[in-house]
Amino acid sequence: GKELYIKLGGEEMEYDPQFKLYIQTKWANPHYKPETSAQCTMINFRVTEKGLEDQLLAMVVNKERPELEAEKSELVRKQNEFKVVLAGLEDDLLNQLAEADPSTILTNTDLIENLEKTKETSKDITVQAAQAKETEEKINVLREVYRIVATEGAMLYFLIIQLCIVDHMYQYSLDSFVTFFYKAIDKTPADSEVDKRTHGLREMIRVTVFQWVSRGLFEKHKLLFLLQITLRLMQKEILHDQPYDIQFVNFLLKCPQKTDVENPLKEWLPNSAWNAVQALVELPGFENFAVNMERDAPGRFKDWFNELA
Repeated sequence: GKELYIKLGGEEMEYDPQFKLYIQTKWANPHYKPETSAQCTMINFRVTEKGLEDQLLAMVVNKERPELEAEKSELVRKQNEFKVVLAGLEDDLLNQLAEADPSTILTNTDLIENLEKTKETSKDITVQAAQAKETEEKINVLREVYRIVATEGAMLYFLIIQLCIVDHMYQYSLDSFVTFFYKAIDKTPADSEVDKRTHGLREMIRVTVFQWVSRGLFEKHKLLFLLQITLRLMQKEILHDQPYDIQFVNFLLKCPQKTDVENPLKEWLPNSAWNAVQALVELPGFENFAVNMERDAPGRFKDWFNELA
């Protein structure tokens, strides 16, 4: 017959050709079997860090230099119009050539005039497009001074959305982040020097985002969140006080231990701490740390340990 049927769960069901099925997944990077992927159209709506950085840059420039952002938007609009007009001229020209009589094409006055008109219009648009491109490049240079603010903002957002790994209740939307991003810009003290202004913006964004997120964190997770921000800023070379060394970061996070040396300070130092010290001496700058604890200044380390305990 003319009716269509499909099998679902072993049962035949009537099928409408206009039927469409939309399935949403929370997986960040889903992978499916080839036969499944071949029959589906997959759309990834997840924002990327680079894409968010460009969006935040537009927001910052729109607040700090609205005339620049307005001019850039106008240039983008004009360039799109140029492309549309050129495409239309090419289509018209091809249609006229296709419809023209081959025997009279060389004496077709209207066609020749349209060709000349199209040629001149194309030249004008090309010149205007080149000028617009040059102007856009100059505007981009002026906008780039605020890039570092957008970069740090995007980094902070992608940091806080990963807090759900720590606890599933930590969920943050991009709209909420943008709200506090704008609040931080508004709260930053004005400064005529661009470098000082961008520095102030970055510091205020850090503080504002940290305070906003910390209000919803368990107490035991606040220090962890602060550590994540600090390490990420060091990794991005935004904090220059100490270099980011993956060896030290791994030791801090994993606390490896070596059990091949007996603990001579077991009366006050737990074996786990001594074993960690043995692993620490393998890092540059800490080669003599175990010797200092055992022989040079055991009393000082004991007092320090008991004070912290």
